[in-house]
Amino acid sequence: MKLPFPDLPNSSMANTSFSSLGYELKPAASLHPASHDASLENLFVPLISITPSNICPLTVYDRNGFKAMLHFSRDPAPGRPDVLVMVLSMLSTSAQPIKDIAFQAAVPKTMKIKLQPASGSELPAFSPLLPPAVVSQVLLLSNPHKDPIRLRYKLAFTQGTQPFSEVGEVTGFPEAELWGR
Repeated sequence: MKLPFPDLPNSSMANTSFSSLGYELKPAASLHPASHDASLENLFVPLISITPSNICPLTVYDRNGFKAMLHFSRDPAPGRPDVLVMVLSMLSTSAQPIKDIAFQAAVPKTMKIKLQPASGSELPAFSPLLPPAVVSQVLLLSNPHKDPIRLRYKLAFTQGTQPFSEVGEVTGFPEAELWGR
């Protein structure tokens, strides 16, 4: 069984499908403006309006000088106390530029997720003389049953001339009640 990523050949996880495990893949809103999730469709949280919680971020990916971390918002989405807000931040310490960055996420079908458009898709080569550049992306998560959060992802990018496509699962999410502390 192939993964639900049509642009990827079979990978080491090719025998596992997100949908067969109860996950529903959601690309960034800018890629598919007609969202299937009406409850999050018209919801948008500007990055500048987010106040980070005191909880340490979760590392999503950290290899070859490219790191992606999930940060938690202290507050839920405005007017939607049932929607948790996270910010994915991606940065590079690589001597090579990183381009064509694309992040997709899937959660169990009992949850809904919306990925707002990322702040960019490229990171310059790291320079110790300049502050590091960051690409940020807001994720909105509806978890009405308050189930433990499980998130699978696909992260694709090109580092220098080498394309990468990584699939994984983020675990260890803090309980939502702790995000506001």
